[in-house]
Amino acid sequence: MREGFRQLEEEAYTGLGPRKVLIFDEDTEELAQYAEPFENQGFEVHKCASVESAMRCVEREAFDLALVDQDSPAFEGRRVIRHLVRYNFPVPLIVLARPGDERSCQQALELGATEYLEKPVSSAELNGVIKKFLESSPGE
Repeated sequence: MREGFRQLEEEAYTGLGPRKVLIFDEDTEELAQYAEPFENQGFEVHKCASVESAMRCVEREAFDLALVDQDSPAFEGRRVIRHLVRYNFPVPLIVLARPGDERSCQQALELGATEYLEKPVSSAELNGVIKKFLESSPGE
């Protein structure tokens, strides 16, 4: 099994350095949980625990992938999505959604999200996201 992770680690690294992923979640425990599979597989992970820090990060860096937490019924993560689309389009963008909130998921897709995962999101689901991303993105 470790062999498969080694291959993903090598694929996560390009000639220009590791691929960059932005993860936004105001819950620091969830933020660390979501970041771990990416870090374990060689990604450079930018963890943002506030909308403002995520937006500043988007202005400074170009990302290969982004995970944005829906955050609350008011869906503050929508601001991060708009910023990503403005500064870093196109980027595969995955929304981490509260169970049963199809309205926010639809809004996220309309704003430019690629897909959404319903919370709680397992490490296995995140590894699936990583694998799908690496298979669909050209190696550099």
